[in-house]
Amino acid sequence: MKNKKFDFFGTHINATNLMEVTELMRNYNYSKTGYISFPDSSVVAAAQKNDALRNILNNALLTLPDGKPSELYAKLKGHNDVSTVSGFWLCKHLLDSKCRHYFLGSTDDKLEKIKSYIEKEHPKSQVLGYRSPPFQPVSYFEQGNLLESEMEEINRLKPDLVWIGLSSPKQDFLMKFHAPALQHGVMLGVGGVFDYLSGDVKKSPEWVKKIGLRWLWRLSKEPKRLGAKYWMTIKVLGIAMLTKKKQ
Repeated sequence: MKNKKFDFFGTHINATNLMEVTELMRNYNYSKTGYISFPDSSVVAAAQKNDALRNILNNALLTLPDGKPSELYAKLKGHNDVSTVSGFWLCKHLLDSKCRHYFLGSTDDKLEKIKSYIEKEHPKSQVLGYRSPPFQPVSYFEQGNLLESEMEEINRLKPDLVWIGLSSPKQDFLMKFHAPALQHGVMLGVGGVFDYLSGDVKKSPEWVKKIGLRWLWRLSKEPKRLGAKYWMTIKVLGIAMLTKKKQ
């Protein structure tokens, strides 16, 4: 995979697609540890006001285009092969590969649902463990604190892929400070993918995603939770765009 990137409002995103990333991860040398970020537009907007978060995104092994806005922006800049890299579909593709997996995050109940789903839909997958860590505020991870017992288990089992199911920016700070402690493997901050795998949240139809209206689908399902978040994203990125045009 070519290591080309494009600047999306200060976040440097890999100019790639799902097929390229899937192939890379199937053949990756997992003795080279690190983390992979999937910033959607709301995370990119948050990084506009948070230098630490922006640095985390820009220093990942891969920072992937998660959503139609970054995909369309990349195409406008001449990166015609770029398409959205969905954490959900990447996970499903890699569950059918020789990679070994570990799921860290969410609740015990949700992890049990994920385990049942994987055993049914991906019976040949190699999942080495599931772990729900104690709840911690984002400040806990911003300060560089580690989940020591969880890291001991991960380093003992040595999975290739550690799927992190927390919200951003919590999962981003977790990966930043935990990845250097990894002895083997790569962390992937996939957040809401745990909700889709567990079945707790219904994924939008693929045609909705292809026409770029997944945000509207999600807003119709969770208006109270997502309304303010989407408005903040539009406002911050809109101001950034206007500022950029004036320069």
